[in-house]
Amino acid sequence: MKIGAITLLSVSCAILGCRKELVTSEAPLSGLKQLASANISGKATLFPIADVYVQDGTNSNTNFGSNAWLIAKDDAAGYRREIYLRFDLASLPTAGATIQTATIELAGGIANAADTANAKWLYYTVSNNNWDEKAINWNNAPGTVTKLGEVSGKVKSSTSVVSFDIPAGVLLAALNADKKLSVKIVAQRNTAGSLPFYSDFQSKESPEIQLRPKLTISYSTSNSAYYRNLLMDKKTFDSIQLDLKSSAQAQGLINSQVTSKANATLLLKPNPVSKISDLDGKNRVQDDAAQVYALGLQYFLFQGNTGAEQYLAKAKEFLLAWAAVNSAISQTPDESMYLPFLTGYSLVRQRLDANSQLIIDNWLRTRYNFYKIQQVRTNNWETIRNLLMLDIAFILNDGQLIDQASKDFTAHHNKNYRADGASVDFLGRDAFAYHVYDMEFMGQIGRTLYIHSGRRSAVDSLVYHRSSNWSDLRTNMGHPPVLGGSLADAVSFMAPYVMDPANNVHLEFVHTEWAPDKNRSDYNKPYGGGGAYAFVQLAALMKDEMFTFLKKNNPAFTRYTDLKYYINSFQPSAVTPYPPTVTLYGNMAFHGWYKDLSVGRYAQADLFSLGVSNDQLSSVRIPAGYRVTLYENDNFTGNSISLNGNTIDLSTLKFNDQTSSIVIERL
Repeated sequence: MKIGAITLLSVSCAILGCRKELVTSEAPLSGLKQLASANISGKATLFPIADVYVQDGTNSNTNFGSNAWLIAKDDAAGYRREIYLRFDLASLPTAGATIQTATIELAGGIANAADTANAKWLYYTVSNNNWDEKAINWNNAPGTVTKLGEVSGKVKSSTSVVSFDIPAGVLLAALNADKKLSVKIVAQRNTAGSLPFYSDFQSKESPEIQLRPKLTISYSTSNSAYYRNLLMDKKTFDSIQLDLKSSAQAQGLINSQVTSKANATLLLKPNPVSKISDLDGKNRVQDDAAQVYALGLQYFLFQGNTGAEQYLAKAKEFLLAWAAVNSAISQTPDESMYLPFLTGYSLVRQRLDANSQLIIDNWLRTRYNFYKIQQVRTNNWETIRNLLMLDIAFILNDGQLIDQASKDFTAHHNKNYRADGASVDFLGRDAFAYHVYDMEFMGQIGRTLYIHSGRRSAVDSLVYHRSSNWSDLRTNMGHPPVLGGSLADAVSFMAPYVMDPANNVHLEFVHTEWAPDKNRSDYNKPYGGGGAYAFVQLAALMKDEMFTFLKKNNPAFTRYTDLKYYINSFQPSAVTPYPPTVTLYGNMAFHGWYKDLSVGRYAQADLFSLGVSNDQLSSVRIPAGYRVTLYENDNFTGNSISLNGNTIDLSTLKFNDQTSSIVIERL
């Protein structure tokens, strides 16, 4: 059976309904409820109420408000043209509204350009919304305020649709002000000396309605204060709100782990470093990241309360201070200390002013671009790199970044686990300490994906997806990749060592590939089943299994013992979407040819018809709850052995290359 690659979905907004006065609408979905609140998503398409271009030089006092074209041109003085558009947002809902995406689309494009690969359009907010379409000209046009972004001119043509993404914060600021949005678009060629960059687009005066400029907005409205972030989905948010009303344990946990820390941070100043490798850099990153996380979570949970704005303001102060001076380094595990910065920012970003949002976004985009070009590895370094890229991509809601980060993670996930669940980190370092460490970040990846892509579509396939490109490069150089194991297998692989360490002993780091491990305090010591710091994160995907591990580590453990576990505890454990199968391998250690088989009796002829040669079996992957009986001869005769679990080397049982028939049964 061939298992397909994980489907990693980008953020999208289902069109469930919107207000009838919007240009495009569909009937609202009635009765859509999630715990204590209702949530309705919608999509609106707005045409501009004013659009125009202005020109410098001899035409600097000329108005072009009746023109059917909007022209943006970078040329010598006297020939430059710039575009202005204004949209009326009054028809959009404001109470409880969350903007998911907003994009201006212009039909047209490049009519004449010398070097479109380096030419681009820049776009800005402007200083006022009171300009008159029939009176505006180059000399009286409002000035720019905030740069919103850039759009490459590469491969654009005269029949293109050019998209300009508008940050959610800009829309919200406009909705909270005069409900008008004005945008200025400027063309920019490669250099001042290159040939002119000329582009023209259809205006609202175009006779073809479908070609007129438009602003498309995806939004959600709710009586809940929830908006998307990296920490919790709406079900969790609403559940916590209800829990805080009725549970003294929940109140105590949030007060001690969130509110008290956020209040203490109100008295502090940010302490940024240029790089985490600076003197005392790790401590300063760790401290300020934790403070941004506490401020963000306090604001997010209690944003309707009096005084909530002080937490938002302080989080902004910290984030802007770090954005002004900080950059990434190539020591990827150290970069994981920035993750609370990302989570904290995701909890307040929707409520920040547009200028602050853009500054912080640019800081994160620069970090993303740095992580993107780092060496691709096959261990925890790559898991961390994938998590950093995915988190930033989803914060920025950038489809291109999401697609790239998702592809990188899928490629890594397809190489991470041997058929029995042993991870690349375990095999490389010979230590459960690193097997567990990698799981900390896998849990956070899964949470980011299900918040933005849906619980079932992301989690079940992520947890039970088997690595389709497994190859132990340390011991099998040149061997072709085979079907490996899954994250669920990785949990099962370590479970005996967590649940019964006295009878399942693994001496840590004895055969490590990294010599400094031999200087560790736990070198050649038994793994004791620890790893609560990772188990609480993996609970986002496998709550039941992780609660069992945590309870074994600490018999007094409850939902309210740890904040991370508490937040992750409102979701069900993953359920396999795939039918369990037994996998046969031609070589020891789950390599060589391989074949998946389901429950049944397979004589020699049956095996041959499936591509399994006689007397060629060396290892077997067996899921929990199944028994495999191997027979030396055809038709289930001769010597036999029964196996109830993964068998990495049949030669240890004196049955290597001796199988002619097989019985697979469920226990």
